[in-house]
Amino acid sequence: SDMSDWNPSEIIGNNPNLLDYSLYDYLIMQNAWHKGRLKLGYQNMNNSNLMTKFGNKPYVDIEASFNSLIPENLNNSLKIKLVKYYFNKLTDQPQLHDKVEFEILFTCYDANTDSRLTELLNHNFSETEIKKIKKSLIDLTNGVINNFPNILDECIKSIITMKKNRENIYANSNITKQNYFQKLETAEQLLIDCKNFGTTPFSTLARIAFIAAVIFKSFLNKQIISIEFFEQFMNSINTPLSEFQLDLSLYYGKKLSKKAFLNKYGHLRPGTYDITEIRYDKKNLFLGDFYFNKSKPLKIKNLEINKLNKLLEKSELDFSNINFLLFVKESLIGRENLKFEFTHNLSDALELIADAGHDLGFTKNELSNLDINTILMSYKKYKKTELKKFWKKKINLQKKKYLINNFLVLPPLIFSENDFNFIHYFISKPNFVTSKSKTSKIVFLDDTNHEIDLSNKIIMLKNADPGYDWIFTRNPSGLITQYGGVASHMAIRCAELALPAAIGCGEILYEKLKSSSKVMLDCKNEEIIILEHNNNDEMIEVRKTLKLLGYIK
Repeated sequence: SDMSDWNPSEIIGNNPNLLDYSLYDYLIMQNAWHKGRLKLGYQNMNNSNLMTKFGNKPYVDIEASFNSLIPENLNNSLKIKLVKYYFNKLTDQPQLHDKVEFEILFTCYDANTDSRLTELLNHNFSETEIKKIKKSLIDLTNGVINNFPNILDECIKSIITMKKNRENIYANSNITKQNYFQKLETAEQLLIDCKNFGTTPFSTLARIAFIAAVIFKSFLNKQIISIEFFEQFMNSINTPLSEFQLDLSLYYGKKLSKKAFLNKYGHLRPGTYDITEIRYDKKNLFLGDFYFNKSKPLKIKNLEINKLNKLLEKSELDFSNINFLLFVKESLIGRENLKFEFTHNLSDALELIADAGHDLGFTKNELSNLDINTILMSYKKYKKTELKKFWKKKINLQKKKYLINNFLVLPPLIFSENDFNFIHYFISKPNFVTSKSKTSKIVFLDDTNHEIDLSNKIIMLKNADPGYDWIFTRNPSGLITQYGGVASHMAIRCAELALPAAIGCGEILYEKLKSSSKVMLDCKNEEIIILEHNNNDEMIEVRKTLKLLGYIK
């Protein structure tokens, strides 16, 4: 699936370059993702690789994903039976492949779990088996809650270690005077630290943040808390985005120097894994017109907090050692802070690879056709002249391969070989953020039009990562993305800013919206209404039909 679990289509895109893909694989999808789950009590998968690809398109291995989210303390026969049930449900309802953790899997215990477990009675599960599953979920969730303070402390220490190591690397060498070999050696050191002290603890914290979000959302679904309380609380969270906006306002108020600002945020780039994208400290555009998008959070009513705490005291979830709302807030903030820091190492490593490539006579676009493992192994193996020949050969072969694969039309979900012959698209239900409604002109943002006016526009993006945080300083009225989940980076950002959004609307709806110029984004009623169409393309319907049939991309 291109939308389940770690959602590579959201992070590196639907058609990434080889370097983007290999970096995401190296840093997260090979084993960091699994180590993070194993620490929390999920089944040991012996470091299965989570990602594969067909053509240029990345996919998540659903078998590895589903198995990795089963509690370790269940017996093997029940584990196998659960996975079989998961597969059968996904086969019957493939449109749920971007919402498996809410609609198909049982990954933690929340307010919806008991009612959802009753469905198993219709699928040959006994009451005894269901009780065992419930107990395993309660034990796992309580284990996560009770261990959270220690895990958060470990993650904070990891951030400190990673930053200190990075500073020591720079202090002990003059990077501008390094030769290509030394630059690649430094890049490798940064990437190793990025994996050990960044993405591995991040995968643990990301899972905890997801569990916290699932529990909190389940209280909303069960009407234990009101939508106003939910939104006010999410709006009160301050991730690096709030800090970014505050520091940007200090910069414009001449209370923070440009150098100090860029030392902190200059590593960000719209496309975290993409060597061809320009960093904030290399492009003044990202310091353009500024609008402070976050409104002052409303005071959360103590009445609802007390009501929630009393309910939790009677529940089977153990929040005796940590306040529930603090658990939600600290896990979400911790996840975003850790992501912010490990992307610093990654971004610096990409710059060093680009500089080393320039010394060898290669452009960034050419380097994007190399696999990170090829880069890290070959620079030690070959002398400079042989290395240039080796890289040139690899680049030329990959360019041809990429161009050929670019003609492939691939489905969002693959069950069998038949799915390569008949392309099925599924109508995805977007994840709506806030209960607001906005009517506005829309603007499609891509790699080529960053200088377009975004003020009071609903932004359309295929996918986005932390490097796109600059868009929130341009006074947008809303956001719609093709890829993304309920607890994804952009969903958290929009909730933090109380910005109406539809995250992960899928291929069909996104293509339909491409022919529009004005829409109503109605988050309260969970719909997007096209109000005006573009009149400059008479072939819209023909192109849509040809695309769905696979004749054009």
